[in-house]
Amino acid sequence: MNIAFYSGVSGMVAYQQEMDVLANNIANVGTTGFKPSKASFSDLLYTKMDINAEEKPLTGHGVKVADTQLRYKQGTPNATNNGLDFALLGEGFFAVERDGKTEYTRNGAFDVSMEGKKGYLVTTDGAYVLDAKGKQIDLKQLPNSNLYDLEGIADRLGVYTFSNPYGLQPTSGSSFLETENSGTATAVKNNKKDLPYQLLTQTLESSAVDLSEEMVNMIMTQKAFQFNAKIVQTADEIEEVVNNLR
Repeated sequence: MNIAFYSGVSGMVAYQQEMDVLANNIANVGTTGFKPSKASFSDLLYTKMDINAEEKPLTGHGVKVADTQLRYKQGTPNATNNGLDFALLGEGFFAVERDGKTEYTRNGAFDVSMEGKKGYLVTTDGAYVLDAKGKQIDLKQLPNSNLYDLEGIADRLGVYTFSNPYGLQPTSGSSFLETENSGTATAVKNNKKDLPYQLLTQTLESSAVDLSEEMVNMIMTQKAFQFNAKIVQTADEIEEVVNNLR
């Protein structure tokens, strides 16, 4: 009964973790450039059953969440008619500087930050947008105006690619951090003929979350959680009966 109890508990823990992943995906269904994640499972230790049999069959001890994998797929481009909105079709990420660290994002909703007489291209939460050399993109102020010159701003945007974008580490927002598995970020020269991306202006990439798919996965996960909870309950009831026979 102890094996059944612990197997059921491990299943409840694993499916609760998957529910957290699915809930985060659903919560970001409206987040620009968001990429969903998926939990993958692996079985726990196997041991030989204590029975008098020649082949010594094995019994499992439950399941665990082995990894949370990024599902890197294209979101739908939506026109916004805003000159500071950009979207990438295909590979690539925009680079932003936040708290001294370089992050990578598909969210091209940018703005202008005025710092004294200088202007900088930033994200909506204030992170600096970087060019292909990893430098902040500064903007010149138009004469006798509080406006800034945005001519050719699309050509100044740095677009970076990774050998394995599935290995990127998601942050608390819609950005990602470079990891050993993702490989080093490489700036794409926009003068190349065969670019791995297409840059769209006045457009944003919607979240890549498929709400109907996530809801189906959530229902399946809930059922699996309930099934494992029933295993724990049944094992506990049998244990109680055994104890009362003593």
